[in-house]
Amino acid sequence: MDLADQKKIIREEFLLKREKLKEEFTNENRNNLISNLNKFLNTTNYLSIAGYYPIGSEIDCLEILEIFQNKGIHTALPFIKDDKCIEFREWRKQDTLIEGVFNIPSPKERSIVIPDLIIIPLISFDKIGSRLGFGSGIYDRSLPNFPESKKIGLAFSGQLNKRELPVSELDYKLDAVVTEKDIFVF
Repeated sequence: MDLADQKKIIREEFLLKREKLKEEFTNENRNNLISNLNKFLNTTNYLSIAGYYPIGSEIDCLEILEIFQNKGIHTALPFIKDDKCIEFREWRKQDTLIEGVFNIPSPKERSIVIPDLIIIPLISFDKIGSRLGFGSGIYDRSLPNFPESKKIGLAFSGQLNKRELPVSELDYKLDAVVTEKDIFVF
């Protein structure tokens, strides 16, 4: 079985799993996840943080970004450019969003941010920092453009794949993954 087929099977399995995990995710779980994220971030200096606009069963990152906004941290969301790479644009809760690539809302204003931290959605991850996304390669193509930014996956604990994920040389590893139960640093 080739790499693409392996990833497809895992993606399908963990998308179903993630939907169930989201349904069962309690306010206590949410608070634990935010607490773990804060614990991890207490070891890091940062003035700006980029997140993502949640789609489907992804963890709601907007709520987390709002918490950082209230602390005076600059926040940003991804905008996918014509070359299928991400630029991060400043975002505040009251800002107007436009329909972007894949119908994902993105900031309309082009105030570009080079974030100190990038929070990344994922479908599954493993214990060595590999992540599996939707398969478009947009994050894998874009993350090398932010060499100084820490890359942090945000996930439900059940998204951990106990086996190493199949990866190619183009797949970009994470610096950490934060869940409601654990903080994984790679």
